[in-house]
Amino acid sequence: MSEATGALQSPFLKLIPKDKKHVLVIGCGEGQEVAWLNRHGFEAVGITNNPSEAKNGGKKFSVDLRVADMHDLNLKTKFDAVFANQVLEHSVAPFLALLHWRDFLNNKGYLVVGMPSREWIPEFYHYSVLTHSQMKDLLSKAGYKLLAGPEKKPEIGYNGGDIFKDLGRGWGHNDAYVAEKTNIPNKGFMLGESNLPHLKISPAKKLIRAVLKYPYNKLRVYHARTHHE
Repeated sequence: MSEATGALQSPFLKLIPKDKKHVLVIGCGEGQEVAWLNRHGFEAVGITNNPSEAKNGGKKFSVDLRVADMHDLNLKTKFDAVFANQVLEHSVAPFLALLHWRDFLNNKGYLVVGMPSREWIPEFYHYSVLTHSQMKDLLSKAGYKLLAGPEKKPEIGYNGGDIFKDLGRGWGHNDAYVAEKTNIPNKGFMLGESNLPHLKISPAKKLIRAVLKYPYNKLRVYHARTHHE
């Protein structure tokens, strides 16, 4: 891969801290990205679901490529960063994929995802082209903290360049997200005592919450389903 074709990888070099060197590339094809990262000081391993790509790429670029499905990586190692460009939109279960990838990240490991913007939804081979709010919500529910992405002020150091351009429209109808592995968020997000463990709630307030909980949650689900952005 030439430097000119490294448009996505170049921000990767600026965004990922120098101590996070062990990288898993999901959807690596014949390993061009793996080879590119190795040349720039990373220790990269690639995943493809195509055996011929792994065989040909391993010989062509002298890289470590494994054959596996993105939803079942079957690896015994953990990585400092997971890099998946133009991959998640081909998943029929993106939330499960993000949860699964998290299992192979070290504590506070980084996830870098590049995927098409909504202009690409009509393509028949795209199953999960997500809006910005959908992607941010999935990352949070899957146990990641979003550090940089479209329509967001970055919370990560960026050594030069325009992070908003590099992580968004500058890639050509492409969105990108940088997130950090965190603890799985508390699942008790519905209205009720579990959401307010630090407060002492009087019996009267408990009764009011019990009465309001069902209609509130029905309204919340309706709003979530009818307001996508």
